[in-house]
Amino acid sequence: MNLVGGVAISPLRSGLLLEPMQDPKLAGDCARPLNGPYAHLIPNVVVRSHDDRNALFYNDLIRGKTVMINCISTTNEQSLRGCANLARVQDALGNRLGRDVFIYSITIDPEHDTPRVLKTFAEKHRAKPGWMFLTGEQSVIELLRSRLFNQGGHNATHDHNQIEDCSLALVRYGNEAVGLWGSVPATNDPTSIAKRLSWIESAKTPAPSIRRAGPAPLSAQPGIRT
Repeated sequence: MNLVGGVAISPLRSGLLLEPMQDPKLAGDCARPLNGPYAHLIPNVVVRSHDDRNALFYNDLIRGKTVMINCISTTNEQSLRGCANLARVQDALGNRLGRDVFIYSITIDPEHDTPRVLKTFAEKHRAKPGWMFLTGEQSVIELLRSRLFNQGGHNATHDHNQIEDCSLALVRYGNEAVGLWGSVPATNDPTSIAKRLSWIESAKTPAPSIRRAGPAPLSAQPGIRT
C-alpha cells in the first residue's frame, strides 16, 4: 500500500475489492472469456448505458483504463449533490475526459432508472462524452456495488435500523492497468478530486536526452574563435 498525500492508495490485489468470483457466470457475468490482468476481481457483467447500448463492464469499460466510478439514484438527494459535483469534476478534467479518464455512474435503482431516465439525467448534468450512466439487471447492479464499494448488500444494522449507504457518498477512482485504486467523498472540491488521478497514473517514460555526436563545435575548440 502506498501513501500519497496522507491517503492510502491500494493495489487492487491487496483487497480493496472483494474476493474473486468463484463462478465467472455468477449474477449475469457474460460468457466471453475474462482476459485482463484483474478480470478475476472485477465483474465482467453486461450493463446498459444511457444511450441504450450494452457493454461488458470489465472488458469494454474498465480494462486498461483510468476511471472514476460512483453509484447514483435519480431520485436520491444525496446522489443529486454528488452528480452535480461530478459535473464540475468533468469540467476540471477538460479534454482528458473520454480520452485519458472515463466516468461511470451506476444506478442502484435499475427498475426506475431505465436508459431513457438516465439519458435525461445525463443531459441535466451536462454529461460529456466519457461520462456514462449505467443500468442493468438487479443482480448485476448488486454485484458491482458490493465489489466496488464493499457493501455486500448489507445496509442495515443488527437491530434492523437502516444506515446510510456510503456507496452513494463515494467516488471510486482507479488505474486498472497498474491495479491502483482509491476513493474520495463525492462532494469534495472538484479540482482536488480531479487532481487525485495524478496519484495513480501510469508513469510515462521520459524522452531520451539527445547528445551531439562528432567533434565539438568550433567555439569550444581551443585556439579557434567564431
